[in-house]
Amino acid sequence: MKLIKLLDREASNLVSDPTNITILRELVTAEHSTSELAEKLNLPTLNVWRRMQKLQKAKLIELTGTQKVGNLEKKLYRSTATYFAPQQYFNFTPKDPRLTEAFEIFSRIQKSMMAKTAAFGDVPKDADPVDYSFFVNMMVFADVCGTPDVQAKIVALKEKLTQFNQQNSNRPQ
Repeated sequence: MKLIKLLDREASNLVSDPTNITILRELVTAEHSTSELAEKLNLPTLNVWRRMQKLQKAKLIELTGTQKVGNLEKKLYRSTATYFAPQQYFNFTPKDPRLTEAFEIFSRIQKSMMAKTAAFGDVPKDADPVDYSFFVNMMVFADVCGTPDVQAKIVALKEKLTQFNQQNSNRPQ
């Protein structure tokens, strides 16, 4: 299981659905069969199965194993990541030069955090995915924001934002 998975348009549409979000949340915490999820969510099994097929096609979930139950084979699924992030479809940039400079600082900090997060790789098999995701996010935040270089960037970012806010004084400070 990955920590973060970037989503294409189709996958972004799938995770915008509240029922699919609930299915993914359940599959982050533990593997489940379609019938188990249907029972847990109080939905018809066929409806959950159809959703699971779409989620699997979009690579948001994966088949992790099977279990023999009498004469039947029960398929077990798991989420492919603990967190899903949509890719930016519109690459907007601020028009105001102060915001452009602030956005560049912010983006550099974010990219640094994403690179450090990616360096952790997959969730270890014996770790709880939710706890491990929290651990990585907090560790990366503390590591990146704790450096004097990033602290200076944050001060510069705040100055740019304050300058912009003062010129547009109808916004709260």
